[in-house]
Amino acid sequence: MKYLLFSLLTFFAGSMSNFALAPWDNIFILLFSFPLFFLILQDISNEKKIKNKFLSFIFFGNIFLFGYFFFGLLWISSAFDYREGFAELKFLSTLGLPFLLCLITTPGWILTAFLWGKGLRGCLALSAGIITGEFLRSYLFSGFPWNLFGHSIGFNDFSMQAGSVFGFDLSGFFIILFALAPVLFLKRDTLMWGIAFSLILPIFILYGYHRLPSEIRYLDKDFLIIQSKISQDKKLNSNEVGSIVKKFSELSKTDNKVDLIIWPENAIPIFLSENQDIRSMLMQSLDNSSNLLTGDLIIKNQSDIYNSAILIAKNGKITSSYDKVHLVPFGEYLPLSEYLKKFNFLKILTNEKGISRGKSYDPINTPLGQARVIICYEVIFSNELMRSKIRPNFIVNLSNDAWFDNNSGPYQHFSNAKFRSVENGLPVIRSSNKGISAIIDPYGRVIKKLSLNEEGSIYSRLPEKIPETIYMRYKNFIVMALLFLYFLCYRKKIKKEYP
Repeated sequence: MKYLLFSLLTFFAGSMSNFALAPWDNIFILLFSFPLFFLILQDISNEKKIKNKFLSFIFFGNIFLFGYFFFGLLWISSAFDYREGFAELKFLSTLGLPFLLCLITTPGWILTAFLWGKGLRGCLALSAGIITGEFLRSYLFSGFPWNLFGHSIGFNDFSMQAGSVFGFDLSGFFIILFALAPVLFLKRDTLMWGIAFSLILPIFILYGYHRLPSEIRYLDKDFLIIQSKISQDKKLNSNEVGSIVKKFSELSKTDNKVDLIIWPENAIPIFLSENQDIRSMLMQSLDNSSNLLTGDLIIKNQSDIYNSAILIAKNGKITSSYDKVHLVPFGEYLPLSEYLKKFNFLKILTNEKGISRGKSYDPINTPLGQARVIICYEVIFSNELMRSKIRPNFIVNLSNDAWFDNNSGPYQHFSNAKFRSVENGLPVIRSSNKGISAIIDPYGRVIKKLSLNEEGSIYSRLPEKIPETIYMRYKNFIVMALLFLYFLCYRKKIKKEYP
């Protein structure tokens, strides 16, 4: 009976932790969910047999994360409503994805059990274990670093600046310690550590207060961001192409002459790259600019299709392009297709060849300067953004969030654009269909934005980039050093417990 109650409370704690993220941004919910989870782990850690202790940590740890993933990723299932035959996969995405993510993060719970101890040591063990699990799910099987606990510092422009030092993946290590501070207040010998951990978030905010400048510096280059609200079923209807072209042309009209107009991912659902005449017609309809950056599908080698961004000049010629490198598994391609295609319920995914993977991370030349283009899902991968030797002037994120309706997904997708800005010290220009479009300064502050499902345009000059951040220079070195110090401090106790 006790274990049933513990299981329900653990699931509840994991589920409630989602309220620390966008669109709710209530980081203080973690001060309830993590201490509750910690106390349950503290109780089950009294298992005398090492094997039972490890299995208990794995079991309850995965229950905690299953609740976290289940409610945090429910929005993904709505993507299967827009194509015939995909509705059956909603069940797989709702339960299968959280289960898979739990399997991937299991080594983190093994580490937690190995390092576990009373009070301070248990807090450090839990934080280290969860961050290890998040690291694994960020890289294994193409990676899925969505809703990391470090993303909870995005509730505030000041606290968010800690990402410029630790990155948002590694900031989670400290936020979990902050959330566990109430546990350390329970005993006198850990009271000072509780006070120290409770100061982590205020220190983050204080650092941000001193880091953020009062003014934003702009370059003498301007642009126009277009946000549409075209439903996915309309985009998939070939009879609607004409009305979609007309809508984008109307939204792009403005009194301001601009250096560049930016449209979302696959804005016009045809192969623009294959239609010089249509491109010329489009550019002639845009009186206020000689350049258009838009999402498109490109055909190469006669049969390979790429999800791309193309820069079109006034004469209709494509002057530059970028092919999406990190594709969406089960959306743009089927991973391990030679094995998975044997399953009948995945047959509908394997009937199509899918999207081909791009090869270059290099920025492209635009009238605004060097642009690191990232398409949709790519914005969540901080480790892939700056793999080129060339540091760009800005990041441009083209997206189509119409797949995900009015759920939490588009808000969290947008938050990732702010996170990449803070980590890299670069402004971000985001253009989305039925999502959130914005111009974000190199500190992650939103200068102007169009809200979810709002239609319109944003005119702005380009904010100037700032020097490389500490995070960009040292990446994961800081937290690796902290973990090393942790092992160093407790090496004698670990040797004693696990001879």
